[in-house]
Amino acid sequence: MSSHALIRRARASDATTISSLIQQHVPSGTLLPRAPEFIAEHAIDFLVATVGDRIVGCVHLDEYSPSLAEVRSIVVEGEYQRRGVGIALVNAVEALARTREYRTVFAVSNNDTFFRSRGYVPRDIPELSRERSQVTRFKGVYAKDLTPLSAAETR
Repeated sequence: MSSHALIRRARASDATTISSLIQQHVPSGTLLPRAPEFIAEHAIDFLVATVGDRIVGCVHLDEYSPSLAEVRSIVVEGEYQRRGVGIALVNAVEALARTREYRTVFAVSNNDTFFRSRGYVPRDIPELSRERSQVTRFKGVYAKDLTPLSAAETR
């Protein structure tokens, strides 16, 4: 079984699979639920990792303001964890954020080690502080400032 995953934009037809993947981590409080209807409507903001025709991971880029976006709903199936799939998803979502000209991305997570290893640092996000839910208020907030794309990269 190959563990090499390809990252692509999600399609509305992926919504049920993505929702099921996310739902596996809702009971533990790791992720918030995402209904298939929400995912289908916002498919342009989701990326998926695939191995063959199988979706093995996903991530969602959610805009907070014209310069700030949240990395949400990042999950990788257990058998594909520790194989670089999560890193590939974060790299791809950061690239998407850059093309959309966000200056900063952040994540709310208990996985301090993963986000710090990707260059994220603990930071107060005032926009988030007003909205934190019961589920997220005990998690860390990690942010990363993005370097803008060069003129050559935007062509």
